[in-house]
Amino acid sequence: MTMQPAARTNARGFSDLGTTTERLPRSRVALEIEVDDERLEASMTKAVQRISNQVRIPGFRPGKAPRNIVERHVGRGAILQEALDELIPDVYNEALESEQIDAIAQPEFDLKSTEPLVVSATVPVRPSVDLKDYESLRAPKPETEVTEAQVEETLTNLRRRFATLEPVDRAVDWNDTVRADVTVTVEGQQEPHVEEDAEFAVREGSVVSLPGFVERLRGLERGGPYEIEFNLPDDFQAEELAGKQASYSVTIHEVKQEVLPDLDDEFATSLDEGFEDLAQLTERVRADLRTQLERDAESTYQDEIIDLLVATAELDYPDVLVERDIDRLIDQESNHASHTEEGLRTWLEAIGRSEQELRESLREGAELNVRRALALGELVSAEDIEVEEQNVDDEIDRLVDQMSGGMEVEEARRQAIRQLFDTPEGRASIRSQVMTRRGIERLSEICAQEEGGEERPRRTSRRRRGRGAEAGEASADEPDEASVAEAEDSEQPEASEAAENET
Repeated sequence: MTMQPAARTNARGFSDLGTTTERLPRSRVALEIEVDDERLEASMTKAVQRISNQVRIPGFRPGKAPRNIVERHVGRGAILQEALDELIPDVYNEALESEQIDAIAQPEFDLKSTEPLVVSATVPVRPSVDLKDYESLRAPKPETEVTEAQVEETLTNLRRRFATLEPVDRAVDWNDTVRADVTVTVEGQQEPHVEEDAEFAVREGSVVSLPGFVERLRGLERGGPYEIEFNLPDDFQAEELAGKQASYSVTIHEVKQEVLPDLDDEFATSLDEGFEDLAQLTERVRADLRTQLERDAESTYQDEIIDLLVATAELDYPDVLVERDIDRLIDQESNHASHTEEGLRTWLEAIGRSEQELRESLREGAELNVRRALALGELVSAEDIEVEEQNVDDEIDRLVDQMSGGMEVEEARRQAIRQLFDTPEGRASIRSQVMTRRGIERLSEICAQEEGGEERPRRTSRRRRGRGAEAGEASADEPDEASVAEAEDSEQPEASEAAENET
């Protein structure tokens, strides 16, 4: 790409800078700045004075040594470095102002030459987002239906909470409880893990110790030891154990079967939940299942339409946004241990991973988070979605109620909880979350329209009106951490987590 020279002036009225700009992929601008000799010489003179004040030079009081003596004492290179440390940030900021470049992070500098002084800077700028014809996006909402099998399973699980256990003289079967001595050794590990007189349930789909263990207990009778060997899944969560052979030695001392209470009116009234009979309990279970299914379906649908919005948009953004989100994810996973170098190092040692390995494993997810946040941010702007201060107050009240567990608490306690959120940073984060949520709701309205149905008149977003083509002009705001996190999970975060982030 050809470098386009700009006028050798800047917004502050200096005539000692010559700048060229080049638009680069990934929302970056390459700046090349040439400083005339007169300005460099003035900076060198100031650098000599600072060094003379800081360095003890025999025979001279601080600040009184002439330039040639200072240069002989510390070397011209040290004087030049001192001058550049102050000069380069100044000329860089002047060039940003002159070229109207909206930088969002620190640049990468490269000193091209000193005679004349030429500095290049690669500058991350605000992302560019084009949602294309987003109002034509369509995705039918899924239908949800509660089945009788789901109702029966839920009622069975409810009865299981009140089950009793009775010893039996037979082989182990599903839903039994086993008391046993267990020794497990995994390939590559020297020390076995031993549990004596351990008691655990044998349930289909459950994991005890390691996946695949409980399934192999079925059919075994009291006695032993039984030797059990199997390979762990290749996609096992603990990577160091994936695909390895697990060897168990099991001695079964006792087998108990669960005895469930009868499913009748007496059971329903015994729950002390105000049910008059089994019919009321069953209807409540069905209603709760319907609510949960609808909530899950809506969450899945929101993920699908956000991904649809992202897939049809043109997005260009700097890598620094992805790196910032990786930092956020590491902070989240480490429970804030990454706030210090020592804490991060200790945590990485505990999980057995290097920082580079961890960052690469999180990169794909962070990339998606940023793309989602940028697309949703542009949608919010295009739809002129706004959040008033009262909306923020209402959301804070909701979070306070949530943290109070829905119970009446003293006003002083409520105010203490509220102060966790009611800060400038907290309100900004909550405003961003509410705005993103409203954007998702609007996107859902758009996508759920039937084909051929009447569409709302299209609007031009405020961000798009009067958009120019300068090198650093942005078409979308940089997403903040709150909007990226909200895009990652469209559900409102738990109040306790939000409070933790504020403290």
